[in-house]
Amino acid sequence: MNGFDARPYLSSVKGYLDPASAFFLAAASLALGQEAHASGGARRERIGVSTISRYGAPVSGYKFYEQFLSKGARLASPLVFPHGYSNTAGNLAAIEFGLGGPHMVLYGTAAVSEAFDFALNRLGDGTADQMLVVAYEAVAPEAVPDGLNVLNGAVAVWLTLDTARPALVVDLTPECMRSQGGGGVGAGGGSVLNLLSVLQALPAGL
Repeated sequence: MNGFDARPYLSSVKGYLDPASAFFLAAASLALGQEAHASGGARRERIGVSTISRYGAPVSGYKFYEQFLSKGARLASPLVFPHGYSNTAGNLAAIEFGLGGPHMVLYGTAAVSEAFDFALNRLGDGTADQMLVVAYEAVAPEAVPDGLNVLNGAVAVWLTLDTARPALVVDLTPECMRSQGGGGVGAGGGSVLNLLSVLQALPAGL
C-alpha cells in the first residue's frame, strides 16, 4: 500500500489521495482502457458506477483524527478530511472519467454481489448502457483487530450491453457470501477478496 502512485493512470492532478482512492482510480482506469479518458471531462450520463468497500478509507480518517488531537480543529487539514469518507473514491472516479450515470456506494458488511446486482439492474432497466463495478480496500493496521489480514487494493469490472455475448448471471447467494451476514469469505478479509471469489465463480468466456 505504501508508495503506490496513481498519477500514471490519471489525466488530472490530485493534491492528495487516500490509498483507497488511489487504488480505486487506477483499477477503474485499467478496466475502462481507452474509454477512461475519452470523455475529455464531459459528463457521460449513460455510464454508471457501483462501488463497495468493507472498511472505506481509514488511513485518511485516522490521519485527520490525529491532526485534530494534536493541532486542534482549526489547524487539522481540511484537505485530508473529505478523503476519509467511503464514498470519496467513487466520487473522484465519476469526476475523473465522466461517469454521470447511476451511482451506488456500498460499505461495511454488504456482499459484493449487491454491487453487481445494482449494476446489472441498471443495465437491465435501461438507465445505463455501461456500469463500472469496483471493490476496494486500503486498511491501516490500527483500523482492524490484531491478526486480521485484509487484502488491500482494488478490482474493477466494466459491464456493458453486448448481445454478441451470453448473459452475465451473478449468483447472489454463493457459498462464499453466506458467512457473517453476507460479508463474504471471512468477511474481515475485505471486499477485494470477496469480489475475486465472485469472479472466479463466473463461467469462462464472460
